[in-house]
Amino acid sequence: MEAHVVITPAVPVNGAVDPIFTPLSFPSGLTIKNRVFRGNISGRIDNYDGSGTMARVNWEERFARGGVGAIVSAHVPIQVRGRVLPHYAFIDVDDKVAFWRAVGARVHAHGCAFILQLSHSGRQRDIAGVENAGNTALSPTSRPDPVHGLPAQAMTLREIADIVEGFAQGARRAREAGLDGVELHASNGYLFTQFLSSAINDRKDEYGGPLVNRARFLLEVMAAIRREAGDDFHLQVKMSTVDHANAIFPWKPKGNTLAESVQVFKWVEEAGAHAVHVSTGNFFPHPLNPAGDFTPRDVIDTPTTRCCPRAAAPCATTPCGDSHLPAR
Repeated sequence: MEAHVVITPAVPVNGAVDPIFTPLSFPSGLTIKNRVFRGNISGRIDNYDGSGTMARVNWEERFARGGVGAIVSAHVPIQVRGRVLPHYAFIDVDDKVAFWRAVGARVHAHGCAFILQLSHSGRQRDIAGVENAGNTALSPTSRPDPVHGLPAQAMTLREIADIVEGFAQGARRAREAGLDGVELHASNGYLFTQFLSSAINDRKDEYGGPLVNRARFLLEVMAAIRREAGDDFHLQVKMSTVDHANAIFPWKPKGNTLAESVQVFKWVEEAGAHAVHVSTGNFFPHPLNPAGDFTPRDVIDTPTTRCCPRAAAPCATTPCGDSHLPAR
């Protein structure tokens, strides 16, 4: 794989190199010049039709120029039916490759890696858009989202296979654009979470029931990406480690536990993941993973979180408590 990053760790006055400014290497062969990641922050700054804009290019370059080692993009839809919100750049067709190549080139000019986050909303589709009028959001379940009331339609096996292929082609396009890798958005209530979560997935076929079945969709997507983009193309998975599905409604099922997620991470590593990105919560925004201008104090003082005194603990040092962990 062609190397894009330049390893230039900063050296403090006393001559010692702070570990955060030392390089980080992944099993994929990707090396990040330091351990500062710009996470997948959102921003509705692209065109409604899913084409990218110079605002997106300049936005990403600004972080690269500032010295971060790697950027994880905002969620990038693989198809319009899985769009969370309008005004995000897509990677659904080959015509989008040129735009992402331009983004990558501007970021790489500053010695920064760029990882594209591939996403599908599932039923957590905040603004469907006119293209989806009459198209109910696809999900492993037909039950509506209990937090937002968003409707859902249980996917057929054919629809599952089509979306698996959509992720594979998105990864292929990311590699053709010269980007450094992809991340699967398997957290925070979107489609992968809906399959993984015991509090959401109520299927009776091979994609539901025991944990190994609920993880099947994620593992099939990973296998398809390996087929289309190659084993040496950096692949990481962002996943919620604990569902906390009852954070707002205490009488609801809690969903996946930490032990279950550890097992999924083991399967993910065996399937070829080069890193994992850790988050929490099986819906978004979540009291443990707030969005926007929330502070830890805002979350603590919110009545819906008083049932969990530790609700703001992960937010004490970072906005959402996320962290990146390279696979062994």
